[in-house]
Amino acid sequence: MCFSTYEVFKEELRQAFEPLQNEFRSMAEFLDLQQGQHDVHAYAQKARYLVSNIVTNPIDEATTVVTFMKGLTDGPVKTYLFREYPSTLEAAITLAMQEEFSLRQPKLHANAPRPMPRPAVKPTGGPEPMDLSSASAAGSQLRRGPTTVVSGVKKNGHYARGCTAPVHAAKGQRDDTGYRHGQAKN
Repeated sequence: MCFSTYEVFKEELRQAFEPLQNEFRSMAEFLDLQQGQHDVHAYAQKARYLVSNIVTNPIDEATTVVTFMKGLTDGPVKTYLFREYPSTLEAAITLAMQEEFSLRQPKLHANAPRPMPRPAVKPTGGPEPMDLSSASAAGSQLRRGPTTVVSGVKKNGHYARGCTAPVHAAKGQRDDTGYRHGQAKN
């Protein structure tokens, strides 16, 4: 295949490989654009892209701003934009993103874990005070009762010295050293 001039070659090449810039389709899609489940940033990027595709017969700025604001999801961002009524699309996008950011900030800080304040360290030569921040109250242990299990009874909540269950005879006798004699070894 032979081309008469370099310009004809470039035009054929551009038509073959350049994606279609269908301005009518981009305009129709922009005029029907809705935020839906997307965040303001994604919605703004889509709006910018569609407006940038409309070159030969661009939409006037007032229509662009109103279309962008109308497509936002009902809520505080949309209400704020209609109250402020920006004059350009970029101003509307900037205000919408700032408002969404300011609405998300309290939620982020409410869910963030707060660091425990550290006690101030005073360099002294004397004794250090004991850190009792993780200690439990001794009275709570007594109210619940001890958790010692008496061998053979398997009952929580009492000490062996206060147990009234019958004592089982030991298999062997203990001598002065504490060892049992006469027990079978396993």
